[in-house]
Amino acid sequence: MQESKLSLEALHEKLLLLTYIYGYRRGSFILSSGRSSSYYIDGKQVLLTAEGLHAMAMYILISLHQQGLEAEAAGGLTLGADPIAAAVSALSQNISFYHPLDCFIVRKEAKKHGTASRIEGPLRKKQRVVIVDDVLTTGSSILSAAEAVEEVNAQVCAVYVLVDRGEGGREALQQAGYPLKAVMHRLELEQLQQQMESRYPALFAALQDNNPRWKQIPWQELEARHDYLVKPLKQLGEQLDQAREQGLYGEEALKKKAQQILAVIKAAELHPEGAKAAQKDLSIISFCY
Repeated sequence: MQESKLSLEALHEKLLLLTYIYGYRRGSFILSSGRSSSYYIDGKQVLLTAEGLHAMAMYILISLHQQGLEAEAAGGLTLGADPIAAAVSALSQNISFYHPLDCFIVRKEAKKHGTASRIEGPLRKKQRVVIVDDVLTTGSSILSAAEAVEEVNAQVCAVYVLVDRGEGGREALQQAGYPLKAVMHRLELEQLQQQMESRYPALFAALQDNNPRWKQIPWQELEARHDYLVKPLKQLGEQLDQAREQGLYGEEALKKKAQQILAVIKAAELHPEGAKAAQKDLSIISFCY
């Protein structure tokens, strides 16, 4: 592993682009907090891939090392924290600049049998732990995990999240005395969205519509920069239009396809592998049709 070539800046850039391409969506959504939102950040689309999960775990370990924080375990509230905590623990066993960390899982409520504990894993008294999660909104998930950790007399020394939505979570954690490190802020994702919408205004507007009109999608906006996508995307659009007319696809399924096509376009523009990544993603969509 070429650890010397990795940096927080490079990992931030990689995770930012992957999150925007595969995890950022515009539309109308209801969040787990009950709030409505015009956008949605699905961190699991990044953190359940080998590439994204490795980058997130490495980011946390490098950051801990640079800050001189001597953590002994990583965990958080199931489900968002689980892959991150496990990856941090596994990776810590194979790097030279930090010591191994255990991991743990915090249940949303205590189990009704056995030990009746909220925490699964080898968490011990007086251990210094890192709380992790994918997306921070109000901070309630992290506060719940921290409460469970402190109930067993362990200490929260740091909190790490992939994305801070900027909706009060950071302030809630600061008030509780928990230091937060977010890989990115939602505004960084919105800046990328604005760039893409200004470059492909009609195309993004059409694909982000609640009811995409496939026969009217302006694929020609891609000709100047990504002409290799125009023909296969036009053919896919025609197939999706036929599927809708035949009742094979409902509204939600078609909206999902539109989001997948947007990811192809974003990958062509922003993914480090560019055309290769876009064509791979497009082949998966077409195969699943």
